[in-house]
Amino acid sequence: MLKERLQVMLAFVATNIYFSYPTKTTAMEKFKQKNGVKFRAYKGDAMTLLAFDVSQSLRKNLAGFSIFYSVKGKGAGSYLYNRMILPAEFLKNNPQIPKVGRNSTLYSPIQKMNWVHVPNTDVATRKAVFGEYTYEITPRYIEDGKLLDLDKELTVSLIMEVEPYDYRNVKIAFTRGFVSSVAYAQRFGISNNKVRPIKSKDSLLFDIKEKSGAAKRWNNSTRKYEMIDYSFEEQHEWLGWQARKTVLAFLDEAIKNKQISIKAFVYDLDEPEVCKRLLKLADQNQLKIIVDNAGSHADEDAHETLFANEFAKTKAGGSQLFRGKFGALAHSKVFIQMKAGKPYKVLTGSTNFSTNGIYINANHVLQFDYPQVAALYSDVFDASFGAQEMKDFKKTSFALNDHDFAKPKMTISFAPHDRTTASRIFDRISGRINAASSDLLFAIMSDRSKSGILDAVHNAVKDTKIFTYGITDSIGKSDADYKVYLYRPDATRGIRVAAKGIQNVLPPPFGRVPAVSGYAIHHKFVVVDFKGTDPVVYCGSSNLAYGPEQKNGDNLLEIFDEDVVTVFALEALRLVDHFHWRNYETMKTTPMNLDDMTRPAPWFTKWFATGNLYCRQRELYIRK
Repeated sequence: MLKERLQVMLAFVATNIYFSYPTKTTAMEKFKQKNGVKFRAYKGDAMTLLAFDVSQSLRKNLAGFSIFYSVKGKGAGSYLYNRMILPAEFLKNNPQIPKVGRNSTLYSPIQKMNWVHVPNTDVATRKAVFGEYTYEITPRYIEDGKLLDLDKELTVSLIMEVEPYDYRNVKIAFTRGFVSSVAYAQRFGISNNKVRPIKSKDSLLFDIKEKSGAAKRWNNSTRKYEMIDYSFEEQHEWLGWQARKTVLAFLDEAIKNKQISIKAFVYDLDEPEVCKRLLKLADQNQLKIIVDNAGSHADEDAHETLFANEFAKTKAGGSQLFRGKFGALAHSKVFIQMKAGKPYKVLTGSTNFSTNGIYINANHVLQFDYPQVAALYSDVFDASFGAQEMKDFKKTSFALNDHDFAKPKMTISFAPHDRTTASRIFDRISGRINAASSDLLFAIMSDRSKSGILDAVHNAVKDTKIFTYGITDSIGKSDADYKVYLYRPDATRGIRVAAKGIQNVLPPPFGRVPAVSGYAIHHKFVVVDFKGTDPVVYCGSSNLAYGPEQKNGDNLLEIFDEDVVTVFALEALRLVDHFHWRNYETMKTTPMNLDDMTRPAPWFTKWFATGNLYCRQRELYIRK
């Protein structure tokens, strides 16, 4: 086998085929190939999609891929961790594989043609390791029951800058959304899914440095694992990920600069550090805020009411607070920076400024450092500030018209709309989804509402013409449109998984993880043709449903920037990959088999079977 591969490689070198021939190379996407091995990497928000492929001559006895990474200036590097390992009987016949470290992809190659890598967060410093990463991927082989040594002649490497997304005056940031995960359980334990004290029903501004729980962790001082306390702050930093940092930094900038004031739309408001900063700004006469009072948000003990009570205690002579709602909810989640009285920056997205929104839900935040975009949001805020203004909003030009921008290329619409306007917008978006030529990727809180957009997503999942990969929050059992669609052998229909309702006791070797409290997926975004000729992402606070779009105060963004689309595409892949295999447990089918590396039907067959969904996925990610 080894001799055959060497002969093939020499032939490739002689004919100058598949040898160190880079194609498309940008800050967001890089590609290399060598000796029949292809490697493409995509840059996201603090994450990287790694995609690989091998020529037909290198597929026999393929055991998977080893993935090595190093960070410039951060030491020698290491292999990525694989929670799946080779079966016990195989390990007995391979004494060269150590007992300690066998979860390394050096000894347990991953059996996928792609991998989303999120940098480690150091437990001691609580900081993610960002920087210039060098990734090396190597196909691995099993021959006569033995795992062959790593062959450096088949190793392909790429250098990618791994960091938060902040380019061309646009920031995109995501929450982690992984309370129900092995990574969370290992860091914070299996029983604590609470991100605020139970007493917080009566307390809005709790101290995040309070103890939240304890977990078994490695103690460098004693050189052993011990139960170590952790605070709410540590939980919040890990779960809130880049979104938390972006939101707090946006407010901190105003607190430090008295020339900057904030206009704010808030719906669900109880995150203590956000509230403290808003109250500080109110005290400094730098805040004008609309706080939703629909339904239970108007109750005496609602966090929004508690915030309003605290606001009244400040020295807010120049600050203003208005409690109100549109036809239904004041559902936008927006901060606008005004510098010397002029619109300067705006932060928007799906993320509620609450402990659920930032620490439990999977959500997104977008920040535009463009005065023209900020000015539009500022005008919409002013047109909403008051009971009569909210009542009349859908008659204004802000609700009736689309708002186009060249930098970045996008269209923004503001709800509530009248029925004609809502239908026009939904028809345009659903038409674009129905015309997708390459792929459809999505993360949607709920897809069970009446909506041409959601209908188009349902149709795409059942279609076999494009690659469809998405996640919604809940599982439906009656209507076929709302069922979970998992991978079936030789299937070409799309994959649609769920985050809520899954089991929190996982199959071996994973064990138990915390249950999800509230929504796991709160995103409302759809990516169309990530790898097509005219990519677009639809995102923001809109629930993408007819009813809410005619009643709620919302904003919906249609962004045609290829880099922004790539960032959202990777977020969809991260979430679907995480929850996909867990849905097998809910659907009473067999989860990933530990023996796949040595089964008679090789694990990789589906990845190379023309027309198979996995084959489509491999071809999609690796191509230009």
